Amino acid sequence: MGVVTVGELKPSISGKRTFRPSSSTRHVAEWPISDVSSDLTIEVGAATFALHKFPLVSLSGKIRKLLLEAKDSKITRINIPALPGGPEAFEIAAKFCYGVSTEITISNVAMLRCAAHFLEMTEEFAEKNLETRTEVYLKETVLPNISNSISVLHHCETLLPISEEINLVSRIVNAIATNACKEQLTSGLSKLEHNFPAKPITRHGNRNTLRQVGKITHSA
Repeated sequence: MGVVTVGELKPSISGKRTFRPSSSTRHVAEWPISDVSSDLTIEVGAATFALHKFPLVSLSGKIRKLLLEAKDSKITRINIPALPGGPEAFEIAAKFCYGVSTEITISNVAMLRCAAHFLEMTEEFAEKNLETRTEVYLKETVLPNISNSISVLHHCETLLPISEEINLVSRIVNAIATNACKEQLTSGLSKLEHNFPAKPITRHGNRNTLRQVGKITHSA
């Protein structure tokens, strides 16, 4: 029996993009071919994604709530407006839900962090969920580096107001300021050492110092 995973976005007849499963690769949940047909269509902006409920509700609290709050228990289509990052962000988040390897980069970490917050992909629903993965990347790769921080900060501009609501903007700004101060302090100390090099103390110098101290003590 074959198994499937989420494949690439393919254009549908209506011109919208549809997220279709592909039988050419394996999926960690081992979906049988007989169950390949989608049971949930999600609209994000102008894109349409034909997916499955189980992997999505397992990691996304937002999608779980939308399905639970729906009047029709057999709902097969939901719309997610105002998702930070739009279809691009949802595509990566959906692949993450299906266990497909996703790469977090300087270019997409802000988008994915905001999308993870919006979709409620937190530790409450799964260990090492998307929100946690993006946080690790931010702490290890972005915040310690001024150049990376500035680059991610620029990406935050298109993700307002959520990037501010989750304190991503303020954290990056504070990190840039802190790292800049550290660099200035290090540079200042380096110049100070260059202008006033430490002089080695010789044995002869020690004797002279002791004589001077003795004279001061004697006169006192």
